[in-house]
Amino acid sequence: MPGKKGWRAPLAERFWSKVDTGDPLECWEWQACFFKDGYGQIRIEGKNRRAHRVAYALEHGLNEMEILDLVLHACDNPACCNPRHLWLGSHADNARDMDEKGRRVVTRGEACTQAKLTENDVLAIRDDQRPYPEIAEGYGVSVPLICMVKRRKIWKHV
Repeated sequence: MPGKKGWRAPLAERFWSKVDTGDPLECWEWQACFFKDGYGQIRIEGKNRRAHRVAYALEHGLNEMEILDLVLHACDNPACCNPRHLWLGSHADNARDMDEKGRRVVTRGEACTQAKLTENDVLAIRDDQRPYPEIAEGYGVSVPLICMVKRRKIWKHV
């Protein structure tokens, strides 16, 4: 009952009140909080959930936690909660979908924000004959990283 202490609207009511529903073929965009990656966010039982997963679960009579696969967007709009745009798939399905639509961005080498080495560093490391611990210390990285660079397990494109 509204106004009663501790009362909350049923999940479906609370959820759909935060979605801009419209034409059944258009995207129905989430209107509340968002994760940093652009996906809608709703708090359920003390945990933040992705809105499109909850939309899929509500539409199919599932508990969001029962969905073991990914919930993918046919429309590629992370804010969309239209169940007609959502489908279950695996990581492989998601990768294939990204490739088919030209959305996959592969960063490698220096373009990767977590890279600790440059392409010039990698070339120098491969030529360096010193013991791995000495090389690692000189570049401020780990010995396993030096080993992977030398064996071409990483930075294969250089």
